[in-house]
Order: sequence, then C-alpha cells, then structure tokens
Amino acid sequence: MSDSMKISTDDLHSPQVDEYVELQSFLRRDPGPINDRPWIVRVIFANWFYLALAGGAGGFTGWLILEPFFDDNVVREGEIDLGAALLFPVTAAFVGLFLGSAEGLICRNPLRALKSSVVSLAVGFIGGLIALIPTGIVFGIMSGIALSMMDNPVEGEMPGGMALLILMMGRAAGWSIISIPAGIGQGIALKEKKVIINGLVGAMLGGLIGGLLFDPISLVLVSDDGQATYSRAVGLTTVGIFVGLFIGLVEGWTKTAWVLMQKGPLAGKQFIIYKDTTVLGSSPKADIYLFKDDAIEPRHALIVNRGGRFEIEDCSTPDGTYVNGIPVTHTILQDKDQIVLGKTVLEFSFKENTN
Repeated sequence: MSDSMKISTDDLHSPQVDEYVELQSFLRRDPGPINDRPWIVRVIFANWFYLALAGGAGGFTGWLILEPFFDDNVVREGEIDLGAALLFPVTAAFVGLFLGSAEGLICRNPLRALKSSVVSLAVGFIGGLIALIPTGIVFGIMSGIALSMMDNPVEGEMPGGMALLILMMGRAAGWSIISIPAGIGQGIALKEKKVIINGLVGAMLGGLIGGLLFDPISLVLVSDDGQATYSRAVGLTTVGIFVGLFIGLVEGWTKTAWVLMQKGPLAGKQFIIYKDTTVLGSSPKADIYLFKDDAIEPRHALIVNRGGRFEIEDCSTPDGTYVNGIPVTHTILQDKDQIVLGKTVLEFSFKENTN
C-alpha cells in the first residue's frame, strides 16, 4: 500500500494551492454558492409585474393623448366627440406599445424593444379600429337591455341595480374585444405563435376584468356636473394594468420550459422558452440576450426542443458551454440543470407533459 500524502499547515495556506483550487473551479465552471435574490428583485423581474406596469402606463398615456379631445357636454347633445371616437384604437395602440417594449427594456435589448413596440403600436391601432365593429354591436345590445330595465331613463344618467350590472357586463365584453390587438402585437413582431396566443387570452381576460371595473370607477369619480376626466384616467389605466397582468399570468400558467438567470446582470430574471430552437448569446438578435460577459459569443449555445425533450448544443465556442460543471457539446437537459456560459449561470426548468 502506498504511503499517504502529507500536507503541512504551510501547504494549506500556500498561494499556489489557492491558485490551483481556483483553476480547478474555473475549469469545472463551478459558480460557487448561489444566493437567493431579494424578494423585491424577484417581483420586479416577474413578467406579470412589469407587464402590469407597462399596460397601466400605456393606458395612462392613451388618456393623456385623448383627454384634450373629450368634451363631456358634447356627448349629451348628440354630437360627435373625437375623443370618444378614438378611445378604443388609441388606448389599444398605446397599451400595445408599452407591452411590446417592456420585455426588451427589461432585458436591456433596445433592438427588440423598438421592433416590438412599433409593431404593437400599429397592430393595436389598426386592430382597435377593426374591433370597433364587434364592440359596438355587443355594447349596443347590452346597453339597450340595460336601458329597457330602467324606469323613465334620463340621458346621461347612470343606471342602478340589475341594469347597471348588465351595462357593466356589456362594457367588460367590449374592452375584452378591444384589448386583443393590444395583447398580440409582441407575438406578431416576434413571429411567435405561442406568444400571440398568450397575448390574446391574457388580453381578453384582463380587458374583461378591467372593463368590468370601468363603470364602478365612473360612479365614484365622475363629478356632479358630469365631467369624467379623472374617471377616464383611472379607468383606462386600470384596463391597461389588468391586460398586462393577465398576459403575464397566462405566460406563467402555460410555460413548459424556461431558464432562470442565477448569476449575471439580470440575476433573478426568468426567460420562457417558446421556440423549438432558442439561441443564447451576446448578440441582441439572440432569443436570450446575455450581455456584459466577454466570454459569451454572439451565438453561443442552442436549446432545442425535440418533441418535449430539451437539449443544449454548444456552437463550437472557444470558452465552451457547461452543464452541472461539465463541458458539453450536446446533451439532454434535465429539470434544475445548471448551465454556465462564461460568467453567466442559468438554471433550466421544465414541466413534465402529463398528457
């Protein structure tokens, strides 16, 4: 039997030993301890949170633009009110613009933010104009029913009881329809079917809830002389908030695979994997943009979905791709695998298909 290796106290504190340990950790891409991010960081990077803020900002911006064109007295005289005529398309356009830019801004990717916001603005406005037709039909029917339930209705008077509930349902249905173009713009810009579907479903749900609150807000905030400035501001902002909130929630409910940045400039940010082939790299054109890391190539690695089995492939990079500390050129990913690219650490997660 060979003699045991003896290490002195001086050896333990030798700079050469420290350098050797650091070198071995580097070669294995051992990221060291991963600390949980503060709850406030996790909330800020949660897509439901920043999309809700973006949607609310879009609704409020739409109100700022529209309000100078509103004249609450003109409506009662039966004349055309430009603000009311443009209410739906302008609101949908600016909610869409802010929602479209949110992900790109959070990820420090101005190219994506610009592209998505411009497309979302156009889709929101054009879609809002088109949606005026079904919205007008639905709201016209529901408001007619509400009017028929009122005794001696007075023009401009808010109904009460069951009539108010019917009116609220009609307005909620209208906002649900109008919110669709605001929610699908980013998916159209990215040419991602799943993002379009999530945006459509989330926007409909958010518009429904936000629209349902529109009339109660009016009851509280409309002034005695019938001026609805503050009511519109709060109402449009509320609709935008709920549209963004539910788009984020639907994305979370329906996601099947994602990576969480554990170390890096966006530590705490979750990236949902939608595509069959997702590019990770330092290029702004990458699907997951990993910036501020010189060791990461513009096209560094691919996460490929092959029928529900996720694999990662290194793109022949000098620095390599590591999974659980092991350099890989191609391997199947398991839930909670740790991926290291340069100094950036990602955790891969996925939901098992139970069907």
